[in-house]
Formats: sequence, structure tokens, C-alpha cells
Amino acid sequence: MGDVPWVQIGLGLAVFAAVAWVVYLAGKRMNVVQAARLAEAEAREAEELRSRQEARMPGGSPTHPIEVASAAVIEPRASSLPCPRCGGPAHVDEHAVETQAEQRLRVTRMRCGTCGHRRPLYFLVRSSAVEDA
Repeated sequence: MGDVPWVQIGLGLAVFAAVAWVVYLAGKRMNVVQAARLAEAEAREAEELRSRQEARMPGGSPTHPIEVASAAVIEPRASSLPCPRCGGPAHVDEHAVETQAEQRLRVTRMRCGTCGHRRPLYFLVRSSAVEDA
């Protein structure tokens, strides 16, 4: 074998180092992408867990309505409950009547003034006039 010029050896090592660096960065980039995907999946899972917990809270679903004596107390009662996400004050956006499972329920659409979270609250009006009839 003949003598290999030192310049060619140096260039070969430089190319090898550059390729190794690109491979390293690509692997690191994949780890960042994988970490971002994992964080998104964990956030979705936490959101689903919070939603399930909210549904089990009093008023969180039609099967767990908050019982009140009069429709007049629904909005003040709903506004007095804090946001389940951040604890901030919640406001009533809408107050409607729905029939579910042969029960007339009052539904308030709530919105948090701090984090913007929206959720329904279900109420069942239990008055003595309705029970006597």
C-alpha cells in the first residue's frame, strides 16, 4: 500500500465525526418527540380522570343531581361552587330544564372565570307541592 496523504485521513475522520454527530442529534430529536408524545398522552389520561371524577361529584351527571327545594336557589347555589379544576369562581352561562330518565332536571352550564373550564351541573327540584301531588 502506498502512503495515504494525511489530508485525506483528516477529511475522512471529519466526515465520520459529522455523520456520527447527525446520528446523535437525530436520536436525541426522536427522544424529544417521544417525550412530547408521552406528555400529551399523560395529559389526556389526566383529563379523562378529572372528567370521570367530576361526573361522580354531586351535580356532575344526571344520575347524581344536587337536590334543592326551589328553582330559585339553583343559580346562587351553582355560582357558590368553585371550579373543580382550579378552585376559581364559576359563573352560570345558561340555566335550562331537561328531562332525563323520566325526571325533570335543571341544568346549569358553568364556566370558570379563571381557567375557562366548562361543565354542566344537574339539579333536581324537590318541593313539597310536587311530592304531595
